[in-house]
Amino acid sequence: MTTASAVFELPCLGVGLGFRRELRQAIFEHIDEIDVLEVIADHFFEYVPEAQGAARELAEHFPLLPHGLELNIGAHDPRDPRNCQEAAALTRALAAPWYSDHLCFTQSQGLEIGQLTPLPFTGATVERCVAKARAFQAELGVPLLLENITRAFALPGEMEEVEFVRAVVEGADCGLLLDLTNLFINAHNFAYDPYDFLARLPLERVVQIHLAGSIRRGDRWVDSHSHAIAEHPEVWELLDYVAQRSRIGAVIIERDQNYPEDFAELLADIRTARSILGRPAKPARH
Repeated sequence: MTTASAVFELPCLGVGLGFRRELRQAIFEHIDEIDVLEVIADHFFEYVPEAQGAARELAEHFPLLPHGLELNIGAHDPRDPRNCQEAAALTRALAAPWYSDHLCFTQSQGLEIGQLTPLPFTGATVERCVAKARAFQAELGVPLLLENITRAFALPGEMEEVEFVRAVVEGADCGLLLDLTNLFINAHNFAYDPYDFLARLPLERVVQIHLAGSIRRGDRWVDSHSHAIAEHPEVWELLDYVAQRSRIGAVIIERDQNYPEDFAELLADIRTARSILGRPAKPARH
């Protein structure tokens, strides 16, 4: 059974990257400059030999944080017992201190949507998400973190997004993976103040942060995970605000396309995040 106190007492692991195969060689060439890696949990489910070997190799050098894609917490569909079992098994195998997934839905009545889809901000949706999150967290045996997503459109609802997120994480007694790039994008695209959003969040529940570079199309920002965060000073300012008000367990830099030829670009983002958190560089291995 996990409780709020378990969320608040999680370890501080530092700053790292979302593991992608395209970055593997560079990651291993810069082990001493990366504190922690996040792995896409669904890629390691079913324990195929290749996945087992990759996970073991990574775990020899880094703490690993499993990040899921298919919890489907907001759907009317019942919980997928296989997904829950595999997530719990992977979490145990990695000795991970927490498990994260998205506050959204990804399929309905067995139909795969193919993307992280926003939920209607209603009391009924809150109740559904809370019930699923509590059951999933109990099965995991470690705290569950739920992540705020970007949205291309607004659904009819009964409350603001920040009220919805707060109601779910407090009702489920779980943690929050706060994606500050997603917050920046939504705040711009839907014309609200990101600092007002943060002031109304239970920041004491923030365990992990996501940061990524985005692109602008016309008058809207798009969550592309394709550029350096150095190009977005507003996101660094949001991290500074949260770091002064939360005990952050990990900051993960995400990159999913347009991988830099010079890995120094990603290392620079890691160093900037580290400096904002006020944490020293990772000790070199001898």
